[in-house]
Amino acid sequence: MPAPDFRPRRRPASPADAPQALARLWWLCALALAALALLTLAPHLAGAELWRYDEWYSAERVQTILARDDWLTLYENGMPVFKKPPLQYWLSAALIQSGLPDLLALRLPSYLAGFGLVALVAHLAWRLSGGRALAVPVALALLLSSPMFWVAAASPMLDSLAALLLTGALAALLQAWRDPRWWWVVALLTGLGALQKAPVAALAVPLAVALLLASGSRPARPRRGGLAGPLLLALALCLVWPVLQSLLHGRAAVEATFLREHLDRFRPGAQDPLRSLRWLFWIKSDAAPLWIGTILASLALPVLRPGPVTRMAAGLVVVFFAALTLAKGELFARYLLQILPLAAAAAGAALASLPARAALAACLAMSLLSGGPIKSAATAGLENPGLRPYRPILADFRAALGPAERPVVCGWGKSDLVIFPGALWLLGSGDRPFRRVWSPDDLAAAIDSGNLTPPLRGLCMADEYRALAARLPVTQVMADAGWVQWTLP
Repeated sequence: MPAPDFRPRRRPASPADAPQALARLWWLCALALAALALLTLAPHLAGAELWRYDEWYSAERVQTILARDDWLTLYENGMPVFKKPPLQYWLSAALIQSGLPDLLALRLPSYLAGFGLVALVAHLAWRLSGGRALAVPVALALLLSSPMFWVAAASPMLDSLAALLLTGALAALLQAWRDPRWWWVVALLTGLGALQKAPVAALAVPLAVALLLASGSRPARPRRGGLAGPLLLALALCLVWPVLQSLLHGRAAVEATFLREHLDRFRPGAQDPLRSLRWLFWIKSDAAPLWIGTILASLALPVLRPGPVTRMAAGLVVVFFAALTLAKGELFARYLLQILPLAAAAAGAALASLPARAALAACLAMSLLSGGPIKSAATAGLENPGLRPYRPILADFRAALGPAERPVVCGWGKSDLVIFPGALWLLGSGDRPFRRVWSPDDLAAAIDSGNLTPPLRGLCMADEYRALAARLPVTQVMADAGWVQWTLP
């Protein structure tokens, strides 16, 4: 009689195991791709030079929080500024206080937001596709193939974290539609978005609700008290900073924040057709095959997968590009990052509705034509020399600036596009505001009127200095890298 076999026996494979195993494979591929892609940036974050105009404004605002120990007012060129809310500046200042190197602390909120965006895009792609795991790696490959995503994730600027909060609010909305407790998360992320950059989520969430309702979808009924609590939370977070600035600095703070920075940018108005369609040039400069394919696929999603949620996602993409087309104010290419996560998730869901080979072929073509999902540090701007050549000039200026001297910088030769204003103050002013003059006559008139009193110490590009020296008795102190330091008298 054979001895009994006590070894555990495997359950015979069933046909249902194959789809589950494939789904796990797609999720693992997606996570591995995202981790590999984003971790390539990590070794470069602490040592790379700042290289974009507004990055130096971020550094300036963070450093003045610490230098003045004032967390309730932001400063630019030594004076209060009301253009941006404080959330990311607070985070970076707190990280510096905790002991992190300055450049790492400046970039870390955006970098971590990049990981958050990856997670949200994966979730939204899975949700919009009706649970098709293939949508996840496809959507992430599209997201990571955009150089804009990488630049934002490696930058001290506000776009990456703003996109995370906006996308998170929309993802939480879909959860709240089924479970009313999630309205508190929607409110929190909407309010934090207003404290990060602009109240975009406060506009996007009601629009998404309207699109869902127009499609015939109805949310789960909330418990007693309804939505009053979440609404009050969102409203309080959206208003706390402008109200505080109004109390501290007067009505001008609110006007600068809401009118010039927000309303005036996106207010509709007739303009030149090329200006209206400037976003076409933006997507071309980022990755045209990626953007064209992603936009078309996201718009096709409601056809491939009809339903209120897919119609809502496509509707938000349409409204976003319509707003860019109609806006008459000054807009920037980096604003596209706010719609990229939702569009990538929607496109991933749309492609996953096709046969797997067709979906992978389309994704592979869009991604490879855009440089692929794994980018170099150079693509993210982390090897750009930035203002490194001008640091010695600014250090010499700061060291030479006397206690009674007023710092002046020439502005008529576009010198602010060479040495950015944030860097000028942060590295060269010694905590004294620079006076920017727009012509030699402008400086002479300011002196004659008593509006600007010598002694002055100035910094101009060589051509600007020659024009200034022909008009006023300035004295050259030193010249380097196309710049001249001078004094008067």
